[in-house]
Amino acid sequence: MYVYIGYRNLPEYFTQQNQCGGTPVNTDHRLTMAKSGVYILTFGGRNYAVSTERAEKFTEEVLSKCTDKHRGFFPLEPSYNGKKYAAVIEIHKDRDIAYYDMDEEVLLQMLTALKDESGDPLDQRGLINYCYKSPVLPEGDFELKSIFHQIYVRPDNTPVSVMQTVKPDKRTSSFWIYKNEAHVEIREENYIKNVYDVPAELMPEILEKVRELCKDPAEAYVEDGEWESYVRFGEDGEERIFTSPDNTLALLKDIASKSVFKESEEVKGLSYYGGAASRNAFSNFMFAGLNGIQGGIQAAPVQQPAPAQQQAPIPQPAPAPQTVQPASPSENNGEKCLYCGAPRNGNKFCTECGGEFK
Repeated sequence: MYVYIGYRNLPEYFTQQNQCGGTPVNTDHRLTMAKSGVYILTFGGRNYAVSTERAEKFTEEVLSKCTDKHRGFFPLEPSYNGKKYAAVIEIHKDRDIAYYDMDEEVLLQMLTALKDESGDPLDQRGLINYCYKSPVLPEGDFELKSIFHQIYVRPDNTPVSVMQTVKPDKRTSSFWIYKNEAHVEIREENYIKNVYDVPAELMPEILEKVRELCKDPAEAYVEDGEWESYVRFGEDGEERIFTSPDNTLALLKDIASKSVFKESEEVKGLSYYGGAASRNAFSNFMFAGLNGIQGGIQAAPVQQPAPAQQQAPIPQPAPAPQTVQPASPSENNGEKCLYCGAPRNGNKFCTECGGEFK
């Protein structure tokens, strides 16, 4: 189900839609279902948390005051059919989409009252933590999909309410299951990744340690350039619990120490990772227009995780064959990207490919 209930300034909206040079700023006062069971009221550019129960009741109250249905669009001619403001009510349910008409002034009064009872507005940290609350692992067996330990980077112009991760390969360690086979990958500082095959008999121990790891989840909010970690589980892998970066990395290294070394490879270039939940959330928020605060924040310096507790040494792979390394920082004084050659423009990460300047 998807809900969007908004009060819209039509001339301002269409001006934004037709302008060039950036993402339109949605100025609607609106109640939106950000994702299943998570509702946000955006009013005057500020975001407010609304409980599921209150949002569902509010939706029923709005629908009870609707006068008709329409095809879901507003006229594009300058007169806007003589209207400057309009109520925008969209309900998506079971693949059906319904658009409703309502007196816009009545809706504005209802949205204003909902804002007044919703408490203080959420800041960036509060908004992300509210939208991405960690679920609880089910009792008994659960389906583990993957474990990630990586650096969080929010690309410019990404709404703050969207978790979008860019993954420099050389800085990420992970565990994943593919075709009923488990693997763990430990990324080193010298552009090398060590891959291990995880024995099937180790899985019960891993599941037990993952359950222990998830008992004390971390907050979803992460500053640009800092470490983040999370566990994905469930049949479709969209359930995600954020975990302590230090403890997660220690678990990944422990799994590797008990697994069978497979290969050591040079990391070539960069790749981007935004799991299914991230992409779906991004689409929902963009559709809803929850882009109140724009990006443009320069990535903070990368912070190394604290040393993990002493553990069994990881089997050392055979020396990797010599390969051509990217140009050293001294060769270009750090003014060009080591991967694509783009000039540096004051950012920590390359704006062309996402590569990290040294």
